[in-house]
Amino acid sequence: MIDWIKENMVVSIVVGILLILAGIGIVSSFRPSQQTKIEETAQVSSSGTAQNEPSSREETADEKNYRTAKLKLERPYAEASSEDKKEVLKAFEEAVADIKKTKFLPNVKGTIENHLSMTQNAMVQTFAMALLTNQYDFQPEQLEVMPTESDDVIQFLIVLTKNGEENSYFVGNFNTTVQQIQLKAYVGGNIGGTYG
Repeated sequence: MIDWIKENMVVSIVVGILLILAGIGIVSSFRPSQQTKIEETAQVSSSGTAQNEPSSREETADEKNYRTAKLKLERPYAEASSEDKKEVLKAFEEAVADIKKTKFLPNVKGTIENHLSMTQNAMVQTFAMALLTNQYDFQPEQLEVMPTESDDVIQFLIVLTKNGEENSYFVGNFNTTVQQIQLKAYVGGNIGGTYG
């Protein structure tokens, strides 16, 4: 046998290494790993104490939609002036009032008077669908306005809410020179629109 091993040295080495690896695998499967012991210890210590707060809570759909909408903006964490916010708020209040006054979805159009002339018609229809058909409400106190690199353009994030439904977040641009809203996208909500 020793002569055979000498003649087939490479095969003998490979078989020996495989046997050693198999032995290590068998031994390690029967012995609990250090990580498992740490996890078991952590579970025992946490179950022994009252858990008032979860250490990490899952993000809600509204939080995720808000974050997604906010990140669509050019400078999402900057704040525009209070004068800019008042201008955007006034324009949105007039736009929402005009849409609700129209009452019939196909008749809603973007005009200079309702401050939606810079918004594509499909997005105007989607915004109107949220307000008229799906009965979402505009939340003026949740309006956020951010500056941009352009002197006459600011960006906004508005929130539409409805009881029992996810919030809908619309983002876009507001041209301060012509006082016009340009809705660019929406995130969340059960609107039924396919644009944005």
